[in-house]
Amino acid sequence: MNLDTDSWDNEGGQLGTAEGGHMSSSSGRVLRVPGAELPYTVILTRPDLVDLCQSFRTMREAEAFVRRNTPVPTPALSTLYDRAADEA
Repeated sequence: MNLDTDSWDNEGGQLGTAEGGHMSSSSGRVLRVPGAELPYTVILTRPDLVDLCQSFRTMREAEAFVRRNTPVPTPALSTLYDRAADEA
């Protein structure tokens, strides 16, 4: 199994149900398990479903999995510049 994150298939491929081409999780976190063969475990929180756990060899692979399977937070724009130029 090739664990290079650049070549992973995002349409189901190697990692099963969580990689189905859509985001089914609301949040994710990475835990380190010292001494394990795959020391980085991702826990994805899914609304109304059981949490999903998947282990990875590197932190980079785990973080990429979280990014692919959770929504991107909406950017919070500063309101500092949302005023007319003559208002100082």
